[in-house]
Amino acid sequence: MTTQQSPVAPTGRPLRADAERNRRRIIAAAHKLFAERGLDVSLDDVAAAAGVGVGTVYRRFANRDELIVGVFAAHLEEVAEQTEGVLAADSDPWASVVTMVSTVCTAMAEDRGLAAIIMQIDHTDPTIATVKARMTKRMGEVFDRAHAAGVLREDIVETDIFSIFSMVSSYADITEATVPGAWKRYLQLLLDAIHAAPPSEPLRTPALTEEQIHEVQACRIAFRRGGASS
Repeated sequence: MTTQQSPVAPTGRPLRADAERNRRRIIAAAHKLFAERGLDVSLDDVAAAAGVGVGTVYRRFANRDELIVGVFAAHLEEVAEQTEGVLAADSDPWASVVTMVSTVCTAMAEDRGLAAIIMQIDHTDPTIATVKARMTKRMGEVFDRAHAAGVLREDIVETDIFSIFSMVSSYADITEATVPGAWKRYLQLLLDAIHAAPPSEPLRTPALTEEQIHEVQACRIAFRRGGASS
């Protein structure tokens, strides 16, 4: 597994242990607030939630945009480490694909703060681009191993990962508030679709009922009307 590089201070030197602890507390607090309240939270709110002074937050992140980048970069680092763990475990190649895809889809479906960040963040930011390159490389290695074992469709490439994640996240966006976990049915369908020999295992998550579809639609209409009137 690749060792994560220590964050550096503006001077270019690695952060002290206490400063690094504060940085992690700030990122964790911000991530939680983004999930609960959306991205429109102040650095003062983040400082209070993290239990640190506002000055400490500003020393690490000059503004909210930098903090959003920090939260997303931390998430990508976590995904990269999890994927490296899958590779290091030398588990069944198909099980590795399922674990990797399911882990990321679960985070995107259930963490709406993360989903909002993904939609708004500048993915060309150097910090994001560097971590994403590491994550994408590891995911590609999981796919390469599955291809070599003949368990992943030959025409599936690593860029298909983005589409899979986007489809699951989009469906979760319209159903999670009213039918939590409904997205898992379609994740299973997508996994079956990319398997070289799709299994005949019954779908574990039920389809939406007509009543649930109406509830989802009503929820989305109410949301759009609320956004339009604000």
